[in-house]
Amino acid sequence: MNLLLAGVGGQGILFVTGLLAHLGLEKGWPVCACETHGMAQRGGSVVSHLRLGRKEAGPLIRKGKADLLLGLNEDEGLRHLAYLKKGGLLLLEKGKGKLWLPAVGGYLAAMGIKAESVPAMCIAQQAGFPLGANLVLLGAACALGWLPFSAPEIEKGLRALSRSALLERNLESLRMGLEFFSIRGAAPPKATPRGRALAAPRDMGQEEPVTSR
Repeated sequence: MNLLLAGVGGQGILFVTGLLAHLGLEKGWPVCACETHGMAQRGGSVVSHLRLGRKEAGPLIRKGKADLLLGLNEDEGLRHLAYLKKGGLLLLEKGKGKLWLPAVGGYLAAMGIKAESVPAMCIAQQAGFPLGANLVLLGAACALGWLPFSAPEIEKGLRALSRSALLERNLESLRMGLEFFSIRGAAPPKATPRGRALAAPRDMGQEEPVTSR
């Protein structure tokens, strides 16, 4: 699976990348993760490439090859649409609702891309923990069945990687994302059952583990 995460500095993109890489390694999958934009300045563009389950895969995902794009920032997510393959999946921070602009909708329709938006930052702010917006979006992706990991697996990973002072807040952020679509009352588009994992990525094989952050 090729997964691209796009956002800005300070949104915890590398934490989510490290979490997903950790979960892949726990399953014995080949994992390759790489960031293409630095985080030296908070608010600057950050893009993370994560490749799960492919032997001898290079670190960068080419345009038109990503299976899933997680846009933690609305503008950055839309800016990287060209990385999604035909029939790919897009989960975007709702922001100002630009996902539903005619030009964006036309491109998504032409490419057969399934798209959803989640007001992750709004949800996290209302819960008093803005730093959890990344995990709200991740939980929503899991609820849609768009990740190769189940909700219990992600929770286990959070328990392993979170700082003790933030663990409960991180878990709560994830759960709010998992519950978003049921609370909203909208059925996810052709998704697997909520909280269950997709089938394992293709080209499984054993090779030296790649250390995650």
